[in-house]
Amino acid sequence: MIIISVQAQKQKVILDCDLGDDIDDAYAVALMLASTDKFEILGITTCYGRTNDRAELACKILYETGLEQIPVAMGRNTSNIDERANWYAEQYYWSKGFNKVKPIKQSGADFIIEQLRKYPNEVILFSVGPVTNMKDIIEKDPQVLKLAKKVIAMFGSFYIGYNGSPTINPEWNVKVDIEASKKFVNSGANIVYAGLDITAFVKWDKMMQERLLYRQSPLTNALCGLKTLWSNTATPTLFDAVAIGMALYPDLFKTEKVFIEVDDKGYTRIDKTKTPNAEIGVSINTDEFLKRIMDIYLKQNLGR
Repeated sequence: MIIISVQAQKQKVILDCDLGDDIDDAYAVALMLASTDKFEILGITTCYGRTNDRAELACKILYETGLEQIPVAMGRNTSNIDERANWYAEQYYWSKGFNKVKPIKQSGADFIIEQLRKYPNEVILFSVGPVTNMKDIIEKDPQVLKLAKKVIAMFGSFYIGYNGSPTINPEWNVKVDIEASKKFVNSGANIVYAGLDITAFVKWDKMMQERLLYRQSPLTNALCGLKTLWSNTATPTLFDAVAIGMALYPDLFKTEKVFIEVDDKGYTRIDKTKTPNAEIGVSINTDEFLKRIMDIYLKQNLGR
């Protein structure tokens, strides 16, 4: 009789994120952590701006949920590029001074390279921030992103812009580092894009926020605290959580294979005369997605 362990059946994943900026990264981290029955989380890496503060935030979330064995690696700090990148975000106060768990010494790019080399064609890499680390990876090891089973990126605006506008926009993760974005889309990796076409509609309204508040678990308390620091009134759009959802719930999405490129202004352009180099999300069952992730947030029991 052949016995297959539960661990062996889990999907290996890495999350590269700009946690602490917009609040959607926190919801993406929480969704991934609450899905450890399906995911083997190899690590979390931080990108863009104050990557050290982002890593400190990730370490505290992992500690509070009893998952501090998951390594956190800092990407290249780019806080010196402009005032916006050096912003000390309000969410950082939630973990300011936390030192019970610290990031590993290895850089974010080197960590991802090592894991993709160690587990070729087995890892889903979630990229939900500016693709600075992706650029560093490509420059260090031009072929390694092709070893990812899949890269699912919250990146781009293909047919739809912010707030469902029929006019596309230079999406934030693209325009922050246009040079890196161009390298990323031309990397030859198997990339699936969770762009504004499927993410801009996923709103976490007041009733949903209150349900999390009343749950009173370490994970939901972290989300509620971070959301309050981010804004006490605004309704979050869960852009980044959708990228995690594409791996968890492929039945809720429709995708299209197209050729995309990034222009000098940060627009992600489709050219249907060329052979596809990407897969883009074009529709999402928003109501069912929100229902499923609420169920995961409420029924998880992570803690120390």
